[in-house]
Amino acid sequence: MGRICVSTLNQEIYIYIYIYREREREREREREREMAKESVLIDGIPIPTSAVLNTASKQITLKCGQQNKAFLDCKRADPNPERCLEKGQHVTRCVLSLLKELHEKCPKELYAFSKCMDYYGNEFELCRKQQKEFESKCNA
Repeated sequence: MGRICVSTLNQEIYIYIYIYREREREREREREREMAKESVLIDGIPIPTSAVLNTASKQITLKCGQQNKAFLDCKRADPNPERCLEKGQHVTRCVLSLLKELHEKCPKELYAFSKCMDYYGNEFELCRKQQKEFESKCNA
């Protein structure tokens, strides 16, 4: 009977493991590409999930603060919701235009930060690395 060389067998095992890991990495990259496609509306605006809104909260405050204040003042002044619909639409348009702008300017950072926020239940403390990258690249 012939002998099997242990080092040759080990090399083959390492090759199979390497090939398997590469295939898994490619599948993960494909899943991320698919998720990125699904997370965008037709007009190129990211779906405003809680994670996306928390991700862009600082930028929303800076860019849409006046519209939001006008809407809240209207709601305080008049309990009838119909009276403030127009102001609410201004806030919505402002936020959606900001999200579109961020998605065009820095899609990778927006996606990475919002994915982290979604995974960790919108806990900023657990996503500081992604937050730093997002804020350095995506100053609106």
